[in-house]
Amino acid sequence: MRIMPSKRRPRRSRSRLGRDYEVAAPKINLSLRPVVGFWQDQGGKALGGLLLLALGWLTYQFFATEAFYVYEARVVGNQLVPAEEIYQNSGLEGMSIFWINPARVEVTIASLPNIKEARVHCGLPNRVTIEVVERQPQVIWQQGENRYWIDEEGTVLPARGELAEATVIVDLDERPVQPGDRVDPQVIAGVQKLRSLLPELTAVQYASNTGISFQSEQGWPIYLGQGEDIEQKVAIMKALLQEIAAKGIQPQFVDLRFKESPYYK
Repeated sequence: MRIMPSKRRPRRSRSRLGRDYEVAAPKINLSLRPVVGFWQDQGGKALGGLLLLALGWLTYQFFATEAFYVYEARVVGNQLVPAEEIYQNSGLEGMSIFWINPARVEVTIASLPNIKEARVHCGLPNRVTIEVVERQPQVIWQQGENRYWIDEEGTVLPARGELAEATVIVDLDERPVQPGDRVDPQVIAGVQKLRSLLPELTAVQYASNTGISFQSEQGWPIYLGQGEDIEQKVAIMKALLQEIAAKGIQPQFVDLRFKESPYYK
């Protein structure tokens, strides 16, 4: 029998093929470390420079442009004091919004005679709101030709127009006073209590030695002291006036400064 050669290609050894491949196609080692290192070195410096430029630009915008400077403010809560007067005394005009100390401005505004409390609120770019609580005048303090308003704490205020229905206290001592000064708040409270008990009494006098006083219908003075125990003293006064009328006496004065020992002369 004749043996014919095979048409199939004989199989090569796997190990030999592997060795042949390694020799024919050497492995290429690609690494990005040099590139990354370059950008970390050079790119970091460039990024830092850009950030510095951006910071400089922002600083310029914040402090060198008009957009962040205050030239007006919104004032709320005021009725007696004009908003412009409050703003002009605040010290805010022309200040950068970033340099405003609200607490300090509040103290400045609250130092105005007619202002009791103040709150300052700031917002970007240059918004400022001033909230105030005004002192409420209770009585009129008259010293010669000058008139002032007095609040419940005894603070002397500049008179701003007419104060309807307010009791007038005529200062017999004529000691100098000016807005921002204080008088005894007990005297103010005593006068208000007296007015509530005697609504027809629209004016009283005050002197440091006799306190609050007013003229009776008959024309002689009634001394009530420094404003304490007014309700009890008025009750005693009414009883004394009945006694005086019953006896037909015309006293020079009635002294109720000390409720334990009232007398007339």
